[in-house]
Parts: sequence; structure tokens; C-alpha cells
Amino acid sequence: MKNLKLFLLLTFIGIAGITNGQNIDLPAPDKSGGIPLMQALNERSSSREFSSRELSKQQLSNLCWAAWGYNRKDIKKRTAPSSMNKQEMELYVVLQEGAYLYNAEDHKLELIKEGDLRAFCGKQDFVAQAPVNFIYVANMKKADVDDPKNITPEHIATSHANTGFIAQNTYLACASEGLVCVVRAWIDKEALEQKMGLSPLHKVILGHTIGYSK
Repeated sequence: MKNLKLFLLLTFIGIAGITNGQNIDLPAPDKSGGIPLMQALNERSSSREFSSRELSKQQLSNLCWAAWGYNRKDIKKRTAPSSMNKQEMELYVVLQEGAYLYNAEDHKLELIKEGDLRAFCGKQDFVAQAPVNFIYVANMKKADVDDPKNITPEHIATSHANTGFIAQNTYLACASEGLVCVVRAWIDKEALEQKMGLSPLHKVILGHTIGYSK
């Protein structure tokens, strides 16, 4: 009996170690479900009141793919357009347990920083309480910029436009999933970049808070 209890305890510890502070393998996105497009457009809205209820892995999967996944994986084309196909935008997902980079190729969330960084994702109180924050980041190296000093207003404006496409995808996906969300610009972007450990060539463009209605 004692050996059995020890075995169960070690098994539990092992499982906890695998699920805490590790990458998140997402299930395949559901590309055939959801509500009709016109209904999603009709129900698309912004909300600033969120429940603390967690999203399922399937919901995270659907949202990440809808926002910035590959819909033509063989030619590396995305669900949102990108100016000159630079695809400089990167999708970061900030959860209570850590900050993750969405890897569209493998459809998984790769841990970049452990710990709860939600309070750094925006200056409104609700940002730190909602279960999910998408952070849209421009990796200027992918836009052929090698020195942060060479980042121009035109680079930033282009990334804002590209982010707009991604954010609208997220809005429609949230409507389809029965979730609420709001896209935001009121962020201490330099502080968030530092907390996430991003390089000087990574620039936070916008945040997007997601969850269930309160």
C-alpha cells in the first residue's frame, strides 16, 4: 500500500511538471464549426467586463488559428493578409501561468516567460483579470530591418494595418465561440517588451483581451 501511494504521488508530481511551465500542444482547430459569417459580423462587439473563467484548449486552438494560423500551409499563407507577404507579425498569448509565442507551423504555444504578466498587457484593471490576452508584436527583422534605429514610422504604420486584419479575425472568432473581447492600444509597450524578454527589433503593436462575459 505504501509503495502504491508513493507511486501515485510520483506520478502526480511528474504530470504536474509536464503541464506547468511547458509548451502547450493545441488540438487541431475546428475549421468546419462555428456560427455563420454574417451572424458573427452581427454579433461582433467590444466588451470590458470579463469573467475569470478559463478558456478550453480547443477554444485557444480555434482563436490562434483564426487570428494568424496557416490556411494554406503548403505555401505558408495565413488567415490574415500581410503587406508584401513579410509576415512580420507574431502572436503572443499571455495566460495566468505564462507568456507564449504561437507557432503556426506546429500549431502550438511555446513558452517564452513563466509567471503572470497579464497586468503588463494593458493599463485597464480588467486586463489583469481576464483569462487571455493576445499581444500582436511586429518582428522587424522579418521586415528586413537589422537595426532598431532603422525602424521608421512607415514600418510601424504597416504593422498596425496588418494587426488590424488579425484583430478582426480574432473578433469574429470570439463571436463564433460565444466569447467577448476588446482590442487595446493603452499599453506601456516598452515595459511589456522587457517583461516578455523581447529583442529591440520586436515592437508591441496592440493587445487584445479575451474571455467570457462577466
